[in-house]
Amino acid sequence: MKRVLEIITLAGSAEAFIGDQFSFFQEKGDYEMHLICSEGDNLEAFAKKQGIKYQAVEISRQLAPVKDLKAVFKIARYIRRNKIDIIVAHYFPKASLITTCANLLAGNRTKVLVAHGVLHDTMSGLVRKLVIWEQKFDVAFTKKVVCVSPSVARRRLEDKIDKPEKQVVLGGGSCNGVDALEKFNPDKVLKEDISTLKEKYKLGENDFVIGFSGRLVRDKGVVELSQAFRILKKKHHDKAIKLFIIGEPEKRDAVPQEVLDTLLDNPDVVFTGKIPYGDIQKYYLMMDVLVLPSYREGFPTVVLEACSMGIPVIVSRSTGCIDSIKENVTGVYTDLEPQAIADNIERFFDKEFAHSMGKDARNYIVDNYDQRIIRKYMLQVLDSIK
Repeated sequence: MKRVLEIITLAGSAEAFIGDQFSFFQEKGDYEMHLICSEGDNLEAFAKKQGIKYQAVEISRQLAPVKDLKAVFKIARYIRRNKIDIIVAHYFPKASLITTCANLLAGNRTKVLVAHGVLHDTMSGLVRKLVIWEQKFDVAFTKKVVCVSPSVARRRLEDKIDKPEKQVVLGGGSCNGVDALEKFNPDKVLKEDISTLKEKYKLGENDFVIGFSGRLVRDKGVVELSQAFRILKKKHHDKAIKLFIIGEPEKRDAVPQEVLDTLLDNPDVVFTGKIPYGDIQKYYLMMDVLVLPSYREGFPTVVLEACSMGIPVIVSRSTGCIDSIKENVTGVYTDLEPQAIADNIERFFDKEFAHSMGKDARNYIVDNYDQRIIRKYMLQVLDSIK
């Protein structure tokens, strides 16, 4: 039996990006699974459900030298004490560097890197060079690099971060797919629950709801989406159009305060804040269309989740996003300009068009991105390591 340790920044990310892979690997493969991540409200219950060993180690996303050094030593100690054979490090820059340092300190076990995106896509100058160098350093001590989308794999090759023989893409992409049969299945959600939520957020039956789910940062295209919304409201002043935002503002890459203030002061903009992962599927059913005008992604899970719930999407052609839809089947592409975003949203005013695309979107996700499909590919990656 091989002992596998997965390391990821947040407990919520472990649930969303790894999920039932833990129990699946233990059931189908000869593996004992372990998890290290920052403390989270549901961490103990999640670990118990998956039948895994775990340790909460604070992995800050911000630069914190003392905390980072503590994390390195704690992880190294866990690796040695539990005689870990394989480490699966999920690439969120600092977490991956901490993992690599801890692994070297512990004796350099076999490491698999899951590349969740191309962070340097929106960077320039010295910072860009440093981030690329850090990734090359991580890859030097990595056996396999699981790229979450074909476009992420291409970009990493173009930037000479990976060697082709190390790269793997799980099927059409993503790191875990979605639970399309149970969790993200519109037939599994009670109509009463949706009615209650609509009442809570004051959404009327005739409202056209534009959805957004994610971190409220510049890279996600929040500024452009807010401008597109303003264009639509001005043009269609007699139509009830609402902007439904799931997520919270962040300090890094922050959205300008004047943009946030404008959104907060608008009675037609609904902010939900952060929603527990256990309830997120219900919130998609309040949307007519999900819009993700992002400048960079790895493989946007929110797109898979929305499509699985029968909600069509509008996405940019940026890295990651370009792999997440089948054009004019599950969604449409948009340029990263407010007018282009507004024009594409208008297409979904046609309810028949939106409903038909949403239906096709769900079928496409069930056939290609259900987690039961994707996790088999990840098991093959572990099995390939000698």
